[in-house]
Amino acid sequence: MLYSYLDSMKRNLSQFVYLAAVAIICMCIASCTEDKSIRKIENIEDDIPIHTIWDFSMIIMDSSHTKAQVRSAMAIVHEKQQETILDSAVVVDFMNVNSQRVGNLIADSARIDDRTRNMFAYGKVKVTSDSTRTSLVTSALMWDNAKQTLFTTEKVHIVTPTEIIDGTGLESDQYLKNYKIFRVSGIKQLH
Repeated sequence: MLYSYLDSMKRNLSQFVYLAAVAIICMCIASCTEDKSIRKIENIEDDIPIHTIWDFSMIIMDSSHTKAQVRSAMAIVHEKQQETILDSAVVVDFMNVNSQRVGNLIADSARIDDRTRNMFAYGKVKVTSDSTRTSLVTSALMWDNAKQTLFTTEKVHIVTPTEIIDGTGLESDQYLKNYKIFRVSGIKQLH
């Protein structure tokens, strides 16, 4: 028993010596490099979020009314970059000047520029207009907060009460009432 205990200690000591040697070699290599490692650490610190919020909710307002209500399962706020990342289950309700819902956006994830309040939605993005009963599906979409417009260069699939339109690229108001598709690839009339 004493022999196995000494044998075990001998193995542990040799592992310790090996790990210590590896650590010393790593420190020697690190000390020989330039200050780039310090800059990398500073850049990593810039990317560390200031807040992580579960069941996130935010209201985007004009001076007189609510423009949009934004919800997400999780939000990550990066203060230095002045952006908020909505990590999953993004829901945006667009409001009219009377603060009544006129449309809805659902996306897998999104990024909000905290300076401009512009939003970039990604993944499966679906926009539905309550007033026109029109829906849009795409993989990436930008909402311009100041202009209250939607924009994408990706493929789009639009369903209206009278037709289905497929194409690439779109510019539209948030109501999906006045929209322009840059390259139409198919139109199907509905009866």
